[in-house]
Amino acid sequence: MFFGGIMALMVILFVGCGKEEEEKLKICVNAAGQAGIDCLVSTWQEMEGGSEVEFIIIPTDKNEAEMKISELRTELMAGEGPDIFLLECEQPAQEEVRDGLFVDLEKTMETGLFLPLDEYIENAKHMDTSGWNQTVLDAGKTEEGQVVLPLYYCLPAYVFESSDLSGQEVPNSWEELMASENPVLKNAVKGQTFSYFTYSFGDLADYQAGTLTFSEEELKSYVEEFLAFEIAVNEQEDMQNLPEPIVGGWISEDFFYGGMGKAVEDQQTYVSIPNREGSVTAMVTMFAALNKNTTKAEEAFALLDFLLSDEVTSGRGFEGYGGTFDLHPDTSVNITVNQKAFQERYCKNDKAKTAFETLNDRIECVRFYSALDRDLYNLRDDVRIMSYKSEDTSYIGDLVKTTYETMQMRLAE
Repeated sequence: MFFGGIMALMVILFVGCGKEEEEKLKICVNAAGQAGIDCLVSTWQEMEGGSEVEFIIIPTDKNEAEMKISELRTELMAGEGPDIFLLECEQPAQEEVRDGLFVDLEKTMETGLFLPLDEYIENAKHMDTSGWNQTVLDAGKTEEGQVVLPLYYCLPAYVFESSDLSGQEVPNSWEELMASENPVLKNAVKGQTFSYFTYSFGDLADYQAGTLTFSEEELKSYVEEFLAFEIAVNEQEDMQNLPEPIVGGWISEDFFYGGMGKAVEDQQTYVSIPNREGSVTAMVTMFAALNKNTTKAEEAFALLDFLLSDEVTSGRGFEGYGGTFDLHPDTSVNITVNQKAFQERYCKNDKAKTAFETLNDRIECVRFYSALDRDLYNLRDDVRIMSYKSEDTSYIGDLVKTTYETMQMRLAE
């Protein structure tokens, strides 16, 4: 009897240990977007009985972010880390640039770090990717399948009243834009071409081969061409009397709802900033992925499924649960990949819908902002600074050489 009582007590203790607090679902986010995502997670828990969630936050402060990123990379190398990644791609044009958790997401995608999501997406409760921009969505695919979900992207474009461009051809490639004599177009992009420089490229690298898609000499010629165009634009006279575009800059909610929503012109011309390949490049600015080593794949995708529903990505929210938040903290220069939800909410007339569809249909290349883009931006900045100091452009060769070698080293790491 005594022995039996001891055994029973041991069983109770063992079962009690098994009832310890279950480990929380871990989601890695940027500090800037944490508040909005936190609200959405609470709604998910209330509506669907979702799991407890622990936020792994990458701080805004550069030094603190570097420490956190180093810690997370160590965990990932050990086969651990967060279950969900819902992160912004660090944009190299920002004033204070730092490396994100994944310096080059396209390169990381090829390492097998992320869980393929195809079967989960096929059986999703909320998410319907059939209404998403398929070209942008495909950027998250590898031979394993859909391992990353691009969520927001950037695209520069302009809409003109057609009569303002009468007799002027619209450039279909970056070279044609650089060679353009169209004063209206040159006036519109004045002061912005430095932001568009990286959009002039298609794919920057072949990650499987580990090579750049352009030579050092080609990069040098691109920089010289860019600098010559900037000088020509700045020297153009009578800029004040030229017609302005109906709307221009980065396509966004306000681009279509505010700009195109008020447009009454019968004939409109849509101008996307083209790349060198004769198509248009879009840049992904936020993405989602699941850790391949997660032990909570079903729970993790259930949360992701909710966060990427039409109700959330459109910003309209769930009935009875008040408003919601955009996943991206800055929608002034980014738009959701869910083009169906975006059109329904922000394209309030046929002209806005036509502009949206036309501009998006031209996208053929999609990239994630990476350290390679930052190298190109730094090169652009260095060249511009030197051009203010001297008319002699012999410095370009040395700057290009250094940049090209840096980009090659990144691919070899």
